[in-house]
Amino acid sequence: MADSDRLLRTRELVLPDRPGLRARWVAELNARERDVRDTLWLLAAIVWILAPLTATLPIWSSACMVVLLAWRTLLTWKGRRLPPRWLVLTLMLATGIAVFLEFHSIFGKDAGVTYVVLLLGLKLLELKARRDTFVVIFLCLFVMLTSLFDSQTIGTALWLLAGVLWLVTALVRMNLPQREPSLSAKVSLAGRMMLLAGPLTVAIFLFFPRVEGPLWGMPADAYSGRAGLSEVMAPGSFEKLVQSDTLAFEVEFEGAPPAPNQRYWRGPVLGTYDGTTWRPLVPVGQPVFEPLQLEGDEPSAVRYTVTLEPTNRSALYLLDAPADIPRLRGLSANLKPDLEVTLASPVRERVRFDARSYTRYRYGLNAGVLEREEWLELPAGLNPRTHAFAARLRREETDDHKLIQRVLNYIRTENFVYSTTAPLLGRNAVDEFLFQTRRGFCEHYASAFVVLMRAVDIPARVVTGYQGGDLNPINGYMTIRQKDAHAWAEVWLADTGWTRVDPTAAVAPERILLGSEESLGRQAGFGAAFRGMGGSWMRWARYNFEAINNYWNQWVLAYSDDAQKSMFARLGMPDIDWGTLTIALIASCGLILAAVGGQITLQRRRTEPALLLYARLCARLERLGGKLPARRPDEGPRDYVSRIAPHLEPADRARAEQALALYEQLRYAQAQPSAEGLAALRACIKSLGSQA
Repeated sequence: MADSDRLLRTRELVLPDRPGLRARWVAELNARERDVRDTLWLLAAIVWILAPLTATLPIWSSACMVVLLAWRTLLTWKGRRLPPRWLVLTLMLATGIAVFLEFHSIFGKDAGVTYVVLLLGLKLLELKARRDTFVVIFLCLFVMLTSLFDSQTIGTALWLLAGVLWLVTALVRMNLPQREPSLSAKVSLAGRMMLLAGPLTVAIFLFFPRVEGPLWGMPADAYSGRAGLSEVMAPGSFEKLVQSDTLAFEVEFEGAPPAPNQRYWRGPVLGTYDGTTWRPLVPVGQPVFEPLQLEGDEPSAVRYTVTLEPTNRSALYLLDAPADIPRLRGLSANLKPDLEVTLASPVRERVRFDARSYTRYRYGLNAGVLEREEWLELPAGLNPRTHAFAARLRREETDDHKLIQRVLNYIRTENFVYSTTAPLLGRNAVDEFLFQTRRGFCEHYASAFVVLMRAVDIPARVVTGYQGGDLNPINGYMTIRQKDAHAWAEVWLADTGWTRVDPTAAVAPERILLGSEESLGRQAGFGAAFRGMGGSWMRWARYNFEAINNYWNQWVLAYSDDAQKSMFARLGMPDIDWGTLTIALIASCGLILAAVGGQITLQRRRTEPALLLYARLCARLERLGGKLPARRPDEGPRDYVSRIAPHLEPADRARAEQALALYEQLRYAQAQPSAEGLAALRACIKSLGSQA
């Protein structure tokens, strides 16, 4: 470096020249330059590792990490002293206070991750000895794991794998001799070390007992942050969901998938309304009703397999209407009278189940008067214009089917707008939406429609779930994301029972036929441009990436306790327990270590044949007459031959010296031993002790 040359010239001018002094200065400056390079490499690795966490950490903590990293970089580059210990301890105390004020605790997932990241930044301010560097690297490996709390996609895994390679390269740099190889050689060595650890990693993944529940978190927040539909609905409930590309679940159909307008994935059903928020219906008392009858059109039955992401809620999402109750290993599913399928416990890990549904059906024709009245309740004193409008509609039309069509025509023709940017609504929210703003998202239309139906004495309820799905032509899976969240209505009619009516389709039919992304894209003005790229490489790349990510989900992330037991069952061991798993884990790891050790030994023999021949030479000399002393461990080739030369016959002495010269030439004078030289050394060793 230029600074080192300038500093060296300065020392030569100031200090007298002494024997060996310049060499010591050069060694010191080279060591300092290497420390600077190693520290900057480690700081760059930390930036890479922390990048995925910036989306989940509080903004102030990310800003603090930027300041700490910039401070440590400046100190390293300028060669300045590190801050005193009292200052670092003060900052650590301040950090703990700030985390407590933000989260009201320093324990739990969010608070813990934030505090550990900040402690990593503070540890950099006392990075002096090699021990400190080891601590920082191991702390970085721990911080990397926290990125998996919020994202476990294959993209995140590849990003973290690159971070591991970066950190292992930092370890290699620390432990190399003063004369360093090139950066590519160091990265290559780190990569080979990781490849050697690959089989062991796979064995631990396959045979390590699956642990139920989270590995991190307090009871209050162990499953917090899960994205998905809530069991309540209010204006604006779907605004964040429609902006999220997070995976909700994936579906594999047996045969052709249903048409887009039949892809309604049923979730929580809501029936209690307080003027603002819809909630699940809570029956008054405990009335006993006759079980509702489901009459499914068998030719419309669809079989499929769902892989549901964790939601921390009990609802399962099935194609409307479920024909059977899904069977999940270790979990109990329940089909409620409103056709919602729930589990006895929240979905806290990825689950996979088979299901069957009807896309054409009649349900609840036998519903009694008392049961229907439960779906007619409205809060008193709210939305007077809606009630007046409903009264006028009922006077003009007595047929329920025609009345429903009049309401849908009203929505279709009165300049309603489908948009996520709906204005805020007041106390009489339905009045304001129907007669003033006329701008809203699916929850606005479903809510207003159900209120209007109940006002004309038609039992109605809100159904939330997902609508649509993107079929991947690469692997045949249908992907349903949070942006596909949707709300629609169901009304009870005397001749059809509970019947789906989607008022959103009246104002935005493209939402049902094309999906939320396409429909909102049309209104934003960029949908046509995006659709123009339908056959482009961008869409092809997206489908391929999603197909790869699906395999990642199915074979890696979905490798649960059930999947592990199924694997052993296919191997002929149906009754597997922790003891058997432990034995299998130890045995597999032992075999892998033995194989890797044998491979390293064979590789060493293949790459250093001259050393192997030298060992054979020493053994041959020891056997000559059985009287020659063995080579000492600290004895070099020349010293050994010179020590035993007096004990050898003249011919054997000459052959031993010739073999030594060949060995030195092959071992130290050539980058790669030649085949001719190895053959000559082998022949020379073979001739030892012969009479020729």
